[in-house]
Amino acid sequence: MRAEEWAQAQEWIAATLAGRGTPATGPAVVDRVRPWSTTARVPIAGGQAWFKHNHAGSHYEAGLMRLLASIAPHDMLVPLAVDTERGWMLLPDGGPTMREITSDTFDRGRWEHLLHRYAALQRAAAPHAGAMLAAGVPDFRPHTVAAQYEKLLTDPYVLANLDADKMAGLHEWVPRIERMCRRLAADGIAPSVQHDDLHPSNVFADGDGGLRFFDFGDAGVAHPFGSMLVALRVVHRDAKVEKKDPLLYELRDRYLSAWTADGRDLAELRELCQDAIVVAKIGKALSYQRSLHDATEEALAEYGEGVYGWLEELLGPDVI
Repeated sequence: MRAEEWAQAQEWIAATLAGRGTPATGPAVVDRVRPWSTTARVPIAGGQAWFKHNHAGSHYEAGLMRLLASIAPHDMLVPLAVDTERGWMLLPDGGPTMREITSDTFDRGRWEHLLHRYAALQRAAAPHAGAMLAAGVPDFRPHTVAAQYEKLLTDPYVLANLDADKMAGLHEWVPRIERMCRRLAADGIAPSVQHDDLHPSNVFADGDGGLRFFDFGDAGVAHPFGSMLVALRVVHRDAKVEKKDPLLYELRDRYLSAWTADGRDLAELRELCQDAIVVAKIGKALSYQRSLHDATEEALAEYGEGVYGWLEELLGPDVI
Protein backbone atom coordinates (compact mmCIF):
# COMPACT_ATOMS: atom_id res chain seq x y z
CA MET A 1 0.00 0.00 0.00
CA ARG A 2 1.17 3.53 -0.70
CA ALA A 3 2.02 5.64 2.34
CA GLU A 4 -1.02 7.87 1.87
CA GLU A 5 -3.36 4.90 1.53
CA TRP A 6 -1.84 3.21 4.59
CA ALA A 7 -2.40 6.39 6.62
CA GLN A 8 -6.05 6.41 5.53
CA ALA A 9 -6.38 2.76 6.47
CA GLN A 10 -4.94 3.44 9.94
CA GLU A 11 -7.54 6.18 10.44
CA TRP A 12 -10.35 3.87 9.27
CA ILE A 13 -9.18 1.06 11.54
CA ALA A 14 -8.95 3.34 14.58
CA ALA A 15 -12.34 4.97 13.96
CA THR A 16 -14.06 1.64 13.29
CA LEU A 17 -12.73 -0.04 16.43
CA ALA A 18 -13.46 3.00 18.59
CA GLY A 19 -17.00 3.04 17.27
CA ARG A 20 -17.41 -0.58 18.29
CA GLY A 21 -16.19 0.11 21.81
CA THR A 22 -12.97 -1.86 21.35
CA PRO A 23 -10.41 0.83 20.55
CA ALA A 24 -7.02 -0.04 19.17
CA THR A 25 -4.28 0.12 21.78
CA GLY A 26 -1.63 0.88 19.18
CA PRO A 27 -1.11 1.26 15.44
CA ALA A 28 -1.73 -1.54 12.98
CA VAL A 29 1.47 -3.40 12.10
CA VAL A 30 1.85 -5.01 8.68
CA ASP A 31 2.09 -8.78 9.04
CA ARG A 32 2.26 -10.00 5.45
CA VAL A 33 2.51 -8.47 2.00
CA ARG A 34 1.67 -10.47 -1.10
CA PRO A 35 1.03 -9.34 -4.68
CA TRP A 36 -2.69 -9.91 -4.06
CA SER A 37 -3.18 -8.59 -0.51
CA THR A 38 -1.71 -6.92 2.57
CA THR A 39 -2.61 -8.00 6.10
CA ALA A 40 -1.88 -6.26 9.39
CA ARG A 41 -2.32 -7.00 13.10
CA VAL A 42 -4.19 -4.44 15.19
CA PRO A 43 -3.66 -4.56 18.98
CA ILE A 44 -6.80 -4.20 21.09
CA ALA A 45 -7.44 -4.76 24.78
CA GLY A 46 -7.13 -8.47 25.51
CA GLY A 47 -6.06 -9.49 22.03
CA GLN A 48 -5.90 -8.36 18.43
CA ALA A 49 -7.94 -7.71 15.32
CA TRP A 50 -6.83 -8.07 11.71
CA PHE A 51 -6.89 -5.68 8.79
CA LYS A 52 -6.82 -6.97 5.20
CA HIS A 53 -6.48 -4.97 2.02
CA ASN A 54 -7.22 -6.89 -1.16
CA HIS A 55 -5.49 -5.60 -4.25
CA ALA A 56 -7.17 -5.29 -7.65
CA GLY A 57 -7.31 -8.99 -8.51
CA SER A 58 -9.20 -9.98 -5.36
CA HIS A 59 -10.87 -6.68 -4.47
CA TYR A 60 -14.22 -8.47 -4.25
CA GLU A 61 -13.32 -10.51 -1.14
CA ALA A 62 -14.59 -7.89 1.31
CA GLY A 63 -18.06 -7.87 -0.21
CA LEU A 64 -18.11 -11.66 -0.55
CA MET A 65 -17.10 -12.22 3.08
CA ARG A 66 -19.85 -9.85 4.23
CA LEU A 67 -22.44 -11.60 2.06
CA LEU A 68 -21.45 -15.11 3.15
CA ALA A 69 -21.42 -14.02 6.80
CA SER A 70 -25.01 -12.82 6.41
CA ILE A 71 -26.02 -16.17 4.87
CA ALA A 72 -24.17 -18.53 7.21
CA PRO A 73 -22.80 -16.59 10.22
CA HIS A 74 -22.03 -19.74 12.19
CA ASP A 75 -19.78 -21.07 9.41
CA MET A 76 -17.91 -17.87 8.57
CA LEU A 77 -15.39 -15.56 10.15
CA VAL A 78 -17.74 -12.57 10.39
CA PRO A 79 -16.03 -9.27 9.49
CA LEU A 80 -16.17 -6.45 12.01
CA ALA A 81 -16.37 -3.98 9.14
CA VAL A 82 -15.78 -3.84 5.39
CA ASP A 83 -15.15 -1.10 2.87
CA THR A 84 -16.04 -2.67 -0.47
CA GLU A 85 -14.98 0.37 -2.47
CA ARG A 86 -11.42 0.12 -1.20
CA GLY A 87 -11.28 -3.65 -0.68
CA TRP A 88 -10.68 -3.32 3.06
CA MET A 89 -11.77 -5.67 5.83
CA LEU A 90 -11.42 -5.52 9.58
CA LEU A 91 -11.67 -8.99 11.06
CA PRO A 92 -11.78 -10.47 14.55
CA ASP A 93 -9.03 -12.81 15.62
CA GLY A 94 -10.28 -16.26 14.66
CA GLY A 95 -8.11 -18.21 17.05
CA PRO A 96 -6.27 -21.34 15.90
CA THR A 97 -6.76 -22.80 12.46
CA MET A 98 -7.64 -26.43 11.97
CA ARG A 99 -4.04 -27.06 10.93
CA GLU A 100 -2.83 -25.58 14.22
CA ILE A 101 -5.40 -27.54 16.25
CA THR A 102 -4.16 -30.79 14.71
CA SER A 103 -0.48 -29.84 15.03
CA ASP A 104 -0.10 -30.05 11.26
CA THR A 105 -1.09 -33.72 11.15
CA PHE A 106 -3.91 -35.39 9.22
CA ASP A 107 -7.10 -35.89 11.23
CA ARG A 108 -9.76 -37.80 9.30
CA GLY A 109 -12.60 -36.93 11.64
CA ARG A 110 -11.91 -33.21 11.39
CA TRP A 111 -11.60 -33.42 7.61
CA GLU A 112 -14.94 -35.17 7.35
CA HIS A 113 -16.50 -32.46 9.49
CA LEU A 114 -14.84 -29.74 7.40
CA LEU A 115 -16.20 -31.17 4.15
CA HIS A 116 -19.68 -31.61 5.64
CA ARG A 117 -19.82 -28.00 6.87
CA TYR A 118 -18.31 -26.61 3.70
CA ALA A 119 -20.88 -28.40 1.51
CA ALA A 120 -23.63 -26.96 3.72
CA LEU A 121 -22.17 -23.47 3.24
CA GLN A 122 -22.12 -23.91 -0.54
CA ARG A 123 -25.69 -25.14 -0.61
CA ALA A 124 -26.84 -22.22 1.52
CA ALA A 125 -24.98 -19.74 -0.69
CA ALA A 126 -26.19 -21.12 -4.05
CA PRO A 127 -29.44 -19.08 -4.15
CA HIS A 128 -27.30 -15.95 -3.76
CA ALA A 129 -25.06 -16.54 -6.79
CA GLY A 130 -26.50 -13.47 -8.50
CA ALA A 131 -25.62 -11.29 -5.52
CA MET A 132 -22.09 -12.69 -5.50
CA LEU A 133 -21.64 -11.86 -9.17
CA ALA A 134 -23.03 -8.37 -8.57
CA ALA A 135 -20.41 -7.95 -5.82
CA GLY A 136 -17.68 -8.59 -8.39
CA VAL A 137 -16.90 -12.22 -7.58
CA PRO A 138 -15.37 -13.79 -10.72
CA ASP A 139 -17.79 -15.66 -12.95
CA PHE A 140 -16.52 -19.20 -13.51
CA ARG A 141 -19.89 -20.87 -14.08
CA PRO A 142 -19.55 -23.85 -16.42
CA HIS A 143 -21.04 -22.13 -19.46
CA THR A 144 -18.33 -19.42 -19.28
CA VAL A 145 -15.30 -21.66 -18.88
CA ALA A 146 -14.45 -22.75 -22.42
CA ALA A 147 -14.15 -19.16 -23.67
CA GLN A 148 -12.02 -18.21 -20.65
CA TYR A 149 -9.79 -21.20 -21.27
CA GLU A 150 -9.20 -20.37 -24.93
CA LYS A 151 -8.39 -16.77 -24.03
CA LEU A 152 -5.94 -17.95 -21.37
CA LEU A 153 -4.10 -19.97 -24.02
CA THR A 154 -3.35 -16.72 -25.84
CA ASP A 155 -1.87 -14.99 -22.77
CA PRO A 156 1.67 -13.86 -23.65
CA TYR A 157 2.92 -14.95 -20.23
CA VAL A 158 1.59 -18.47 -20.78
CA LEU A 159 3.05 -18.60 -24.28
CA ALA A 160 6.42 -17.44 -22.99
CA ASN A 161 6.61 -20.17 -20.37
CA LEU A 162 5.24 -23.28 -22.08
CA ASP A 163 6.88 -24.97 -25.04
CA ALA A 164 5.16 -25.75 -28.31
CA ASP A 165 4.39 -29.37 -27.40
CA LYS A 166 2.67 -28.39 -24.17
CA MET A 167 0.71 -25.64 -25.90
CA ALA A 168 -0.39 -28.12 -28.55
CA GLY A 169 -1.50 -30.50 -25.82
CA LEU A 170 -3.47 -27.77 -24.10
CA HIS A 171 -5.20 -26.81 -27.35
CA GLU A 172 -6.21 -30.45 -27.76
CA TRP A 173 -8.04 -30.10 -24.47
CA VAL A 174 -10.44 -27.45 -25.84
CA PRO A 175 -13.17 -29.87 -27.06
CA ARG A 176 -12.80 -31.97 -23.90
CA ILE A 177 -13.26 -28.90 -21.72
CA GLU A 178 -16.30 -27.93 -23.77
CA ARG A 179 -17.86 -31.38 -23.24
CA MET A 180 -17.14 -31.37 -19.51
CA CYS A 181 -18.61 -27.92 -19.09
CA ARG A 182 -21.75 -28.83 -21.01
CA ARG A 183 -22.26 -31.76 -18.64
CA LEU A 184 -21.63 -29.58 -15.58
CA ALA A 185 -23.96 -26.85 -16.83
CA ALA A 186 -26.73 -29.35 -17.44
CA ASP A 187 -26.44 -31.38 -14.24
CA GLY A 188 -28.99 -29.38 -12.24
CA ILE A 189 -26.53 -28.51 -9.46
CA ALA A 190 -26.62 -24.79 -8.87
CA PRO A 191 -23.41 -22.73 -9.12
CA SER A 192 -22.24 -21.41 -5.78
CA VAL A 193 -19.20 -20.03 -4.06
CA GLN A 194 -16.13 -22.10 -4.85
CA HIS A 195 -13.40 -21.27 -2.31
CA ASP A 196 -10.63 -22.51 -4.65
CA ASP A 197 -8.13 -22.93 -1.80
CA LEU A 198 -9.92 -25.17 0.69
CA HIS A 199 -7.54 -26.60 3.29
CA PRO A 200 -7.02 -26.61 7.08
CA SER A 201 -5.05 -23.36 7.16
CA ASN A 202 -8.08 -21.49 5.81
CA VAL A 203 -10.49 -22.74 8.46
CA PHE A 204 -10.59 -21.63 12.09
CA ALA A 205 -11.46 -24.39 14.52
CA ASP A 206 -12.28 -24.77 18.19
CA GLY A 207 -12.29 -27.70 20.56
CA ASP A 208 -16.07 -28.14 20.31
CA GLY A 209 -16.22 -28.86 16.59
CA GLY A 210 -16.98 -25.32 15.47
CA LEU A 211 -15.52 -24.22 12.15
CA ARG A 212 -15.34 -20.81 10.48
CA PHE A 213 -14.17 -20.46 6.91
CA PHE A 214 -12.10 -17.50 5.73
CA ASP A 215 -9.66 -16.33 3.03
CA PHE A 216 -11.95 -16.19 0.01
CA GLY A 217 -9.56 -14.13 -2.09
CA ASP A 218 -9.32 -16.87 -4.75
CA ALA A 219 -13.04 -17.65 -4.80
CA GLY A 220 -15.37 -17.61 -7.76
CA VAL A 221 -18.97 -18.38 -8.62
CA ALA A 222 -18.56 -21.82 -10.10
CA HIS A 223 -19.64 -25.44 -10.01
CA PRO A 224 -19.32 -26.23 -6.30
CA PHE A 225 -17.51 -29.55 -6.78
CA GLY A 226 -14.40 -27.79 -8.10
CA SER A 227 -13.36 -27.21 -4.49
CA MET A 228 -12.28 -30.83 -4.32
CA LEU A 229 -9.27 -30.09 -6.54
CA VAL A 230 -7.26 -28.44 -3.77
CA ALA A 231 -8.93 -30.22 -0.85
CA LEU A 232 -8.07 -33.72 -2.05
CA ARG A 233 -4.54 -32.72 -3.03
CA VAL A 234 -3.95 -31.44 0.48
CA VAL A 235 -5.35 -34.66 1.96
CA HIS A 236 -3.10 -36.66 -0.37
CA ARG A 237 -0.09 -34.72 0.93
CA ASP A 238 -1.00 -34.49 4.61
CA ALA A 239 -2.23 -38.07 4.99
CA LYS A 240 0.85 -39.31 3.10
CA VAL A 241 -1.19 -41.66 0.92
CA GLU A 242 -0.67 -42.68 -2.69
CA LYS A 243 -2.75 -41.28 -5.51
CA LYS A 244 -6.11 -43.01 -5.86
CA ASP A 245 -5.94 -44.23 -2.26
CA PRO A 246 -9.38 -45.29 -0.93
CA LEU A 247 -9.20 -42.49 1.65
CA LEU A 248 -9.40 -39.87 -1.09
CA TYR A 249 -12.50 -41.43 -2.61
CA GLU A 250 -14.13 -41.84 0.80
CA LEU A 251 -13.63 -38.17 1.68
CA ARG A 252 -14.89 -37.12 -1.74
CA ASP A 253 -18.02 -39.17 -1.14
CA ARG A 254 -18.43 -37.61 2.30
CA TYR A 255 -18.54 -34.22 0.60
CA LEU A 256 -20.90 -35.41 -2.16
CA SER A 257 -23.30 -36.89 0.38
CA ALA A 258 -24.74 -33.39 0.85
CA TRP A 259 -26.25 -33.76 -2.63
CA THR A 260 -27.34 -37.39 -2.29
CA ALA A 261 -29.70 -36.05 0.35
CA ASP A 262 -31.61 -34.54 -2.60
CA GLY A 263 -31.98 -37.98 -4.12
CA ARG A 264 -29.06 -37.57 -6.53
CA ASP A 265 -27.29 -40.75 -7.61
CA LEU A 266 -23.84 -41.04 -6.03
CA ALA A 267 -22.30 -42.65 -9.11
CA GLU A 268 -23.44 -39.71 -11.24
CA LEU A 269 -22.15 -37.22 -8.68
CA ARG A 270 -18.74 -38.90 -8.70
CA GLU A 271 -18.47 -38.46 -12.48
CA LEU A 272 -19.50 -34.82 -12.23
CA CYS A 273 -17.00 -34.24 -9.45
CA GLN A 274 -14.22 -35.61 -11.64
CA ASP A 275 -15.18 -33.18 -14.41
CA ALA A 276 -15.33 -30.30 -11.94
CA ILE A 277 -11.88 -31.13 -10.56
CA VAL A 278 -10.39 -30.97 -14.05
CA VAL A 279 -12.16 -27.73 -14.93
CA ALA A 280 -11.09 -26.15 -11.63
CA LYS A 281 -7.46 -26.28 -12.77
CA ILE A 282 -8.35 -23.57 -15.29
CA GLY A 283 -9.92 -21.55 -12.49
CA LYS A 284 -6.72 -21.81 -10.46
CA ALA A 285 -4.69 -20.50 -13.40
CA LEU A 286 -7.11 -17.61 -13.80
CA SER A 287 -6.92 -16.85 -10.09
CA TYR A 288 -3.15 -16.48 -10.30
CA GLN A 289 -3.50 -14.41 -13.44
CA ARG A 290 -5.86 -12.00 -11.61
CA SER A 291 -3.68 -11.90 -8.52
CA LEU A 292 -0.56 -11.06 -10.50
CA HIS A 293 -2.10 -8.32 -12.60
CA ASP A 294 0.49 -5.52 -12.76
CA ALA A 295 2.84 -7.59 -10.57
CA THR A 296 6.52 -6.73 -10.41
CA GLU A 297 9.10 -8.90 -12.14
CA GLU A 298 10.16 -10.12 -8.70
CA ALA A 299 6.61 -11.17 -7.84
CA LEU A 300 6.19 -12.91 -11.18
CA ALA A 301 9.42 -14.81 -10.62
CA GLU A 302 8.15 -16.03 -7.25
CA TYR A 303 4.48 -16.73 -8.01
CA GLY A 304 4.05 -16.67 -11.79
CA GLU A 305 4.33 -20.44 -12.17
CA GLY A 306 0.82 -20.59 -10.73
CA VAL A 307 -0.56 -19.25 -14.01
CA TYR A 308 1.00 -21.68 -16.48
CA GLY A 309 1.70 -24.45 -13.97
CA TRP A 310 -1.98 -25.06 -13.28
CA LEU A 311 -2.58 -25.32 -17.02
CA GLU A 312 0.19 -27.90 -17.24
CA GLU A 313 -1.73 -29.90 -14.65
CA LEU A 314 -4.32 -30.64 -17.33
CA LEU A 315 -1.70 -32.75 -19.07
CA GLY A 316 -1.03 -34.97 -16.04
CA PRO A 317 -2.93 -37.35 -13.74
CA ASP A 318 -5.15 -36.29 -10.85
CA VAL A 319 -4.93 -37.60 -7.31
CA ILE A 320 -8.21 -39.45 -7.91
